[in-house]
Amino acid sequence: MAMDDKFGKFTVRSEPRDRDIGEKHLIKLYRNRAELKKEFKRLRDERYTLEQQLEKKDQELGKSRGELVSFEALLAEPATAFNTVVFFQLRGIWEDCSGRVKKLVLEMTQMRETRERQLYVAEFSKAQGNRAGKFKVKESALEAEQEEFTQVIEKLQKHCDELKGFWNFFNRRDFRVQIHENETQRQELIKKSSQLAQKRQEIEAEQPPEFSGLSLQGKRAINLVGLAITHHLYEHYSSGGVYKLVRAATVGKAHNARYGDQPACEKIMKRINELRLALDNQKSFNQILRERTERIKSIVSYRKDEDCVPLAKSLAKLPSSAGQKDVNLLENVNLIADQVWDVHIAMLS
Repeated sequence: MAMDDKFGKFTVRSEPRDRDIGEKHLIKLYRNRAELKKEFKRLRDERYTLEQQLEKKDQELGKSRGELVSFEALLAEPATAFNTVVFFQLRGIWEDCSGRVKKLVLEMTQMRETRERQLYVAEFSKAQGNRAGKFKVKESALEAEQEEFTQVIEKLQKHCDELKGFWNFFNRRDFRVQIHENETQRQELIKKSSQLAQKRQEIEAEQPPEFSGLSLQGKRAINLVGLAITHHLYEHYSSGGVYKLVRAATVGKAHNARYGDQPACEKIMKRINELRLALDNQKSFNQILRERTERIKSIVSYRKDEDCVPLAKSLAKLPSSAGQKDVNLLENVNLIADQVWDVHIAMLS
C-alpha cells in the first residue's frame, strides 16, 4: 500500500522505491534457483557416474570370484592340478620377461636422458662462454685505450701544473683544452666499456632453455637395446620349446591347459626352473646384449627419417646367435609384429 510523507507543501511517494526493492529480491531468487538447479544436475550426474563405476567394480569382483572358484576347482582335481600349475608358471615367464624388457628400456632411457641433458647444458655453456668472451675481448681493448688516454691526461696535467706565472696563462689554457678533449674521449670509452660489460653479464646470467627430451638417435638406440634383450629372452626360452608353450598360455584359458600327466608336467616345471636359474646366473650379459644390438642395428630399417621404431618387416629374418643350441626349435618369429614380451609397448616413439 502506498504511503505519503508530507514535508510542508511537498508529498513524497515511497511506492516506486518499494517496487524496485521487490524486483531486485525477485531477480536474486530466480538466480539462486537457477544455480541450485545447475548444482543439483551436476550432483545427479556425478551420482549416476559413481553408480555406474560401482556396478562395473561389482561385476569385475564377481568375475574375479568366479575365476577364483574355478581355479580352486582345477587345483583340487588331481587330473588338472599339475596342468594348472604349469599354465600359471608359463604365464609367469611372460610377465617376468615383459618386465625385464620394460625395466631395461626405462633404465636406458633415464641414463640416456641424463647424458644428453648434461651434454646439452655443456654445449649451451660453451656457446654462452664464447659469446661472453667476445664482449670480454672488446672490453679489454677499450680498457687498454682508456689507460692510454689516462696516461696522456696525466702528462698534460703535469706539464700544465709546471707552467707558473701569468705569462703562461694562454699556454695553461691550451693544455686544459687538450686535457678536456682527452678526458671526453676517455669517458666515452668508459661508457662503451660499461655497456659491453652489461651485455656480457646478461649473457652470463642466461639459463639454458628447457631440455626438449631424448634425441631421435637416442630413442632409436634405446629401442634397439629393447629389441636385443627381447630377442635374447626369446632364444633363451625357446630351448625345449618352452617359448611356444608360454605364448600359448598368454592367449589360452587355465581350464583348457593340457600338458600331459603328472610326470610330463613335472618335466616342464623342471625345465622352466632350470631356464629361470640359468637366466639369473648368466654371465657376460652386457657383452651379449651389445653384440645382439649391433646385429639388429645392421639389418633394421625405418619407414621415415623421423621414426624411432624400426619397420616390422625388417626384423622378419633376424639371425639367431651363434650359441643357440636348439636352432631347429626357433619359430619364424617377428619381434615387433608378433609382440614378443610386449616389446611394442616398451619401445619409445
